[in-house]
Amino acid sequence: MDLELIGNLLGISTLAVSFVGQVPQILTLLKTKKVEGVSFDAYFIEICSLTIQVLYFFVKEYSVLSYADISVLLLQDYILVFLLLMYDNKTTSFKQYAQIIGYVGALTAVITGTVTKELVVTVMQGVTFLNIFSKVTFLASILSSKDTSNMAASSFGLYVYANIVRMFTGYVILKDTTVFMQMAVNCTFNAIITYLIIRYKDGNKNKEKKSE
Repeated sequence: MDLELIGNLLGISTLAVSFVGQVPQILTLLKTKKVEGVSFDAYFIEICSLTIQVLYFFVKEYSVLSYADISVLLLQDYILVFLLLMYDNKTTSFKQYAQIIGYVGALTAVITGTVTKELVVTVMQGVTFLNIFSKVTFLASILSSKDTSNMAASSFGLYVYANIVRMFTGYVILKDTTVFMQMAVNCTFNAIITYLIIRYKDGNKNKEKKSE
């Protein structure tokens, strides 16, 4: 079996996983209508990271299967951010509006050709740090609240599988060390986040027991 066929099969598997990747988290928010412990900033940073990755794969003319799953996850993150804004009891801040407007402006510049393909490739080199920032924001939010009752561990667990597959395709098939390093970083952080979500799943219940 040649590597390209293996890569395509793995790409199909991660695409299938991506269709349910954030569904557990979306369903959790729809069910509880609570966003405590779920970080808007972390998801927004993740959106920026995923967008850059999709654009990078596109301008490098890689197989659509190599980034179709990332595109699906990006769409799901759009839904999550919308739900976070909708269910947040606090008034949406100027900072959040500014972030969204800035993102739409930057994406428009890329789509219209104002930003060159070369710049997209250059920016991709810094996505690893953006990924780290996103995951650290998730970790800080979890460790601060010690309550992950509104977060879905299965979503991040599926991320771990997808990251492992992308590490393989990035290093063995695409021979792109930039992609490999980013996926390795993501895989490590997603595994840690999955563990912490499981550990602090009963955060509110534990607080109630202590108060009694």
